[in-house]
Amino acid sequence: MMRILKTLKDNAVKLFQKSSSPEMNKFEELRRNRLIKKMRSNAIAIVTGQINIHSGCIKMRWFISDIERISCLENIDLKVFDNFYSAFSKYPIANERNYYNKQYLAKLDIELDSINDQYKQSVLEKCQEIIEKFEYIKNVC
Repeated sequence: MMRILKTLKDNAVKLFQKSSSPEMNKFEELRRNRLIKKMRSNAIAIVTGQINIHSGCIKMRWFISDIERISCLENIDLKVFDNFYSAFSKYPIANERNYYNKQYLAKLDIELDSINDQYKQSVLEKCQEIIEKFEYIKNVC
C-alpha cells in the first residue's frame, strides 16, 4: 500500500512539475546546471570511492530532488538511488553506529552487506551513466 502511494505521489509531483514550469528563466537554468554539476561530481566520488556509497546515495537523492523541482531530468532513470536508500535506510549508517553495541552491529552488518551486494553494481553503473551523460556540464558553469 505504501509503495503504491509513493508511486502515485512521485507521478503527481512529476506531472505538476512538467505542467507548472514549461520554460526555465536564466536563473533557474543556472541553478539547475550547478546542481547537475554537483550531482555529477557526487557520482564521480561514489565511483572512485571518495565517498561512502550510502552517503553518496543520500546526497544523490537530494540533488535529484532539487534538480527536478526546477525541471525534470529527461532520458535517465534514477530510481535506483531511491530503491537503494529504501533498502538501507533502516540500518545505522555513519555516526548512528556509535549508539549500538558491536555484537548488534555485526548482526546488522550481515544484512547490510547483502543489501550492498544487491544494489552496488546498479548504483555504480547509474553513476557512470550520470558521469557520461552530463559530461558537457563541466564546461557550462
